[in-house]
Amino acid sequence: MGRSGLLFLGFVLNVAHCSDILGPVEESIIEITHNITAVLGEDVHLRCIYLGESQIQSAEWKRRTISKIKFKRLAGFFDGKPFSRDNVSNPVSLTNLTVHMQVSSVEVEGEYICEFRSEEEYDFDSVFLTVVARPDIQVEVNSETINGSHYQAVSCSAFGGRPVPQISWLVDSRPPSDYPFTVDVSETLHSNGTSTLSSILRFPTHLQDENSVTCVVQHPTLPKPTLTTVRVETFTSPNVTIKAEMVQNGGSEFWVVSCISSGGRPDTDIALALNTDEDLQREEHSDSDTKTSSVLLPAAVYEGVNVTCVFDHPTFTDKVSRVLTLPSFYLSGVQLLFSEMRNNSDDSQGTASLELKDGQSDTVIRLQVTGNVPHYNVTCKKDDGPLPEGVELVGSSLTVQGPVEHWHAGLYECSFSYHHLKATLKFNVTVKPQVIQPVPPTIQVDLRTEDGHRVIECSAADAVPVANVSWLLPEGVSGVYWFNFTSHNGSHSVRGVLLLPACSPWELTAECVINHPAFEEPENRSITLPLCARPNITINSSTERRDGVEYTEVDCSVESVAPAATITWQVGNSDNSISYLSETQVQADGLVSARSSARFLSSLYSGQNLTCTVEHLSLEAPETKTIHILGPKAPLMSVSVVRQQDSPLWLAVCDCTGEGVGSNLEWVLPENAKGLTSLHSESEGCVRKARLTYLFPLALHEGQELTCVYQSEHGATETKTLPIPRYYISAVTVLNHTTPLQSRYGDGPFTHRLALQEDHHNQRILLRVEGNIPEYNLNCKRSDGSFVQMDGVAMVFPSELTEQDEGLYSCQASFYHHTATVNIQVEVTSVEKHLAIAAIICMSSALAILLILAVTLWVCCKGYSKTQYKKKESLSALTSMMQEPGSPEVKKPAVTENDSKEYDQLVNFSIVIDLKSTV
Repeated sequence: MGRSGLLFLGFVLNVAHCSDILGPVEESIIEITHNITAVLGEDVHLRCIYLGESQIQSAEWKRRTISKIKFKRLAGFFDGKPFSRDNVSNPVSLTNLTVHMQVSSVEVEGEYICEFRSEEEYDFDSVFLTVVARPDIQVEVNSETINGSHYQAVSCSAFGGRPVPQISWLVDSRPPSDYPFTVDVSETLHSNGTSTLSSILRFPTHLQDENSVTCVVQHPTLPKPTLTTVRVETFTSPNVTIKAEMVQNGGSEFWVVSCISSGGRPDTDIALALNTDEDLQREEHSDSDTKTSSVLLPAAVYEGVNVTCVFDHPTFTDKVSRVLTLPSFYLSGVQLLFSEMRNNSDDSQGTASLELKDGQSDTVIRLQVTGNVPHYNVTCKKDDGPLPEGVELVGSSLTVQGPVEHWHAGLYECSFSYHHLKATLKFNVTVKPQVIQPVPPTIQVDLRTEDGHRVIECSAADAVPVANVSWLLPEGVSGVYWFNFTSHNGSHSVRGVLLLPACSPWELTAECVINHPAFEEPENRSITLPLCARPNITINSSTERRDGVEYTEVDCSVESVAPAATITWQVGNSDNSISYLSETQVQADGLVSARSSARFLSSLYSGQNLTCTVEHLSLEAPETKTIHILGPKAPLMSVSVVRQQDSPLWLAVCDCTGEGVGSNLEWVLPENAKGLTSLHSESEGCVRKARLTYLFPLALHEGQELTCVYQSEHGATETKTLPIPRYYISAVTVLNHTTPLQSRYGDGPFTHRLALQEDHHNQRILLRVEGNIPEYNLNCKRSDGSFVQMDGVAMVFPSELTEQDEGLYSCQASFYHHTATVNIQVEVTSVEKHLAIAAIICMSSALAILLILAVTLWVCCKGYSKTQYKKKESLSALTSMMQEPGSPEVKKPAVTENDSKEYDQLVNFSIVIDLKSTV
């Protein structure tokens, strides 16, 4: 900067300083925000708008450098063009210097000056930009053990903040107390102008009951303090207990003594105290909440031994002990339990007596052990021998299988033992004979249907002695029967079961005959089986196609009582049968559904009858159902012709819909056919759709007929004929008024001459295409090959016409290979030209009339002259005056005749005026 620049800058600073001291004298004409805070890494907008009325010539943003004297240009307008640098955007306009700037580092902080210059004045104002940096917050928890005490340290760090953040702590929503909490704070400065503040909250775990602490970070860049909560460890007092369980291992009993600590944090230290030097099997087990320490002790060795569990935990002031005394086993005796026991025992002998009744059933003699042994071994004998047949030792009870007999009596001895402990029980069993009194049975007859049979059950229950049951059936009817016998408390029951077919076409009666000593005569019970309901027979059919072949499936269903009906098939009146599949299903109401399906090619049995024959027990004779197999249906055919978009080709389409339609579809084409044929088919259920297309040029088959032929697989033929129209374009006519203009040589095309007005807009030449075509393309172009704007069937001249638009125009209408052309000679005229031509015509006509009058008067005046010389002189003068317009005879040499002939020659002169015009 030169000396003059320094003087100018000093003047500006002085003026600014004086303005700050004196305060604003008048309202500022610059709208600006003087203090702006920006976040590091984000964009900031510097806003400065000129509100005055002066014409601004240049404007710019400057930044005061570290020296406070020099400035650095950032953005603005110079010579009317915007400029910017150092991540600063271009300003909006000369009077609106608002820009946005990327805050990439702390160095952008400082003073920024906004200047506006005009011819009359220099206006400026300044902005002080303060840069802050939003810190990143990180919290972590560490633990350590110092002098046997467990401590936790929660570190909360705010990285890269500007200005320095503030960190505080909350425990249970309150600031932590001085004891037992300590807080260490450290700060680290970074080279980019930011800093990191770290705070560590440390406390002993066993003195802190809250399971979480919260770090609170405050900073100007944060709209509200940021709270970060982390979980910390807390100590919880455990529940401790001791228990013993007996287990079997290798045929021996062991005590599993377990020391259990649950719900504690941290884990409890467990020690199991036992006064022995023996190496015992120990186990340790831990899960998320429970810790268990176990020892395996032989039960026979450690009877009555005390086992101690010692628990240690930081929450305990002293160690906690739990003591368990293992039980001592004893086996003091055995007792006999029986409801009808008679105790005639000899106390000295210790023998009990038990009286049983002959024939009683379900006899159980229970033995009860007195003691606390976990289990024992039992052996029993009778009369110093094995137990009699029918008597078994089940657990600690003697069970008599079947009725009590006389050989069950005798002296029984049962011994119980557990290791060295033993107990013995002796008891004498006597059997009392039973006096039998006849007791008549209770008779009951029941009927039910089960597994396809009628089940008749006849029972004679609670009889003494057992009753005799037999069946009496009608002649010719056979059935399956059996009998069951049961006894209870000396009474006997017999049950006879008779199986008959579940269904019969006749009504029949079965009798149950019961003989018993209490009856004077046999008792009879009869039950009548009604006629079976007739079966419900249904038959239906369906068709489907697979690989172009039609199949028919016929279902015959029979709903009846059990058993299921038998179904067979027959074709026509012959004995021909077809293959079929049958299945049966038992319904919820007890009925049986039989279904038989026959599947075959439709063409095999087309037009024939298919008979379903049903045989069932309820039918005296087989019943039949007949269905007629329909023949194939004729397909539906349609033909059409479609013009292709953006293509010179036409498409003939043949659609065929029906069953079995496939590749048996073709076009019958003329010999000169050169088009492309394609076939496409698809299925919708059992119906197939086929489309055969033929792509051809119109000129190839115009006016001809194309035939689509369908050949069915059975030989039937269907045809559809598609006529191709014959089109023509006879001519293109001009609807505007025109005059014919023949070619100079007489053999060229006919041309229409048409005049348009000069200097007129949107003039049109209307055309019409003659012919039977449905549509056409109409294009017009000049003789130089350029195309003319068209609006439908009209040539349009949107702009004013000039003489350059004159010339020959050719319009062609086309529809595929049909074309027609018309030529139009366009001439451009104007009012001035019409007036000039009219004036020329009028003047020419006036001169001609005057000339004719003059010649007529002159001839009349000279007619009376009698000298031949004067006549010839007049004739010569008149001939020179007319200059060739006369007829060819005038040019011939003069002949010498009489005066009358010379006068006739003069009178026969013609005056021809040739006026040429372009109109």
